[in-house]
Amino acid sequence: MPKYTYQSAPGLPIRTTNYRGTAQDFADALAEDCPGDHGVEPDVRVWHGTGPVTEPPAATAP
Repeated sequence: MPKYTYQSAPGLPIRTTNYRGTAQDFADALAEDCPGDHGVEPDVRVWHGTGPVTEPPAATAP
């Protein structure tokens, strides 16, 4: 299962998790959950693997 590093919105913690789908699928799922989980509008950034945060995101969700 692929490992992703992600941030759901600016100011939220950067975390790492495994997700069965693609980076875009994962970003879309995070964007749907963000308002309810954190009370903020999503600005999702997802990186494949555990590289540094300065790497360009693999996927971005609206």
